[in-house]
Amino acid sequence: MITKEYLPTQRSKHRCFFLIGVMIFLYIIDNSPAKALVNIRIYNNLIKPLLWIGLAYVAWSFPVVRSKAGLKHKNLINLWAFNFAVIFIILSAMAGFIDGFGKSPYSQTPKGIAMNIIFVGSVLVAGELVRNSLISNLTKEENYIVFILVTLLMTVTNISFSRFLGLKEVSDIVKFIAEFFAPEFAHHLLATYLAFLGGPIASMIYLAAIQAFHWLSPILPNLKWITKALIGVLCPIFSLMAIQGMYLKASKQLKRHEKDDEGLLGWMITSIVSIAIIWFSVGVFPIYPSVIATGSMEPMIKAGDVILVEKVRNMEDIHSLQVEDVIQFKRDTILISHRIIEIVEDENQQKSYRTKGDNNSAIDTDLVEPQQIKGKIVYVVPKIGWPSLLMRSKEQVPIEEIIY
Repeated sequence: MITKEYLPTQRSKHRCFFLIGVMIFLYIIDNSPAKALVNIRIYNNLIKPLLWIGLAYVAWSFPVVRSKAGLKHKNLINLWAFNFAVIFIILSAMAGFIDGFGKSPYSQTPKGIAMNIIFVGSVLVAGELVRNSLISNLTKEENYIVFILVTLLMTVTNISFSRFLGLKEVSDIVKFIAEFFAPEFAHHLLATYLAFLGGPIASMIYLAAIQAFHWLSPILPNLKWITKALIGVLCPIFSLMAIQGMYLKASKQLKRHEKDDEGLLGWMITSIVSIAIIWFSVGVFPIYPSVIATGSMEPMIKAGDVILVEKVRNMEDIHSLQVEDVIQFKRDTILISHRIIEIVEDENQQKSYRTKGDNNSAIDTDLVEPQQIKGKIVYVVPKIGWPSLLMRSKEQVPIEEIIY
């Protein structure tokens, strides 16, 4: 008689430790100088895929406990895993229309595409089989400590060790976390939850769709790091909240789903508005805000007012500027908002701009060159910048730089 101790689906931490050890071993090999002993193309196109295919076979051969969701719910989970990936891709593409697009650095030839599929696919399949084995052997209920630990393993082993070694300044660490680590962690946290609910197929669908876009698209969004951080973190987190609610509803485990749905919707709306405010504040959109600290443009603009500045994006925008327009320009490290009183052309028909503050007694001593111009003031919001001015530390400005 077979006892529970010897059932093939018995959870085993020994299998987990073995798989974790192999994952770390492959990560060390991939980031060590040892791979330079062989041709790098042979390593990437042959040796590395074979190593990961071997790990995939080992993870697949290990018995696993059935995933949380029943068979009738797995199709729903797989569908939404694909939908979440598509939503992320669409949001990234939409942000690309603001930040810009660039040509893909990856080969788009049939041979290059085939090699990339083998290279990325072997790592992805093995990783998801390992993830599923770890989750099924370590917990049978929602356990976010286990989820986070598994997610950390998958995140770290998907980031090149050289990126960690290159972190020297605090600013580098902050940018690295925002642009790379946090989005990668968020994607893998969602993949971990999908694997918990629907098994390895669900997490494979989600990550494979995103990777396919990244590796196979001839053009890619060239996003700023803050845009990558916001989309890369919030989109997977919203998706995690959504799939959690949908599964609980579908499995009739959510008794007060209407209240929870309202809470989820409220969080989503609040977060989207917060994202929009942050993007607006840091200048992601064509119009950005700026707080005025002096009264040089009174009575039109007073100290503490916030101006809305329409960016100049090219020379055509600059040449469209006219006398009486109020522009913001940068002189050394100081942003100045003054009115154009004269457009000056040199012998080569290159334009410069003479400016003056409405409340100043004299015109500005230096002409404003096109490359100094940040944008044109299109609107003034009175007084709302005072809290920002009060929080700032006072800066000492040399007397010779003050214009009366």
